[in-house]
Amino acid sequence: MNMRSVLFCGLVTCMLGSVLGLALAEINRGDRNPRSHLHYSIVGAAIGLIMGSVQEAIRQKAREAADEEDTLTF
Repeated sequence: MNMRSVLFCGLVTCMLGSVLGLALAEINRGDRNPRSHLHYSIVGAAIGLIMGSVQEAIRQKAREAADEEDTLTF
């Protein structure tokens, strides 16, 4: 498994999750917490990091399994 690829995909989705969290904080302006932008951003970044890393790890494992299956059939 290429861990650099997994980390890169995790960081990219982390940034996207952070931006999505900021957008949700702007939509939810009625929140009484003055630091809601920070909280939404951190939660979005954490979820993005986890989802992006897991998705790329699954993709890498599927690719490895397909390559192994191809070598076994010949």
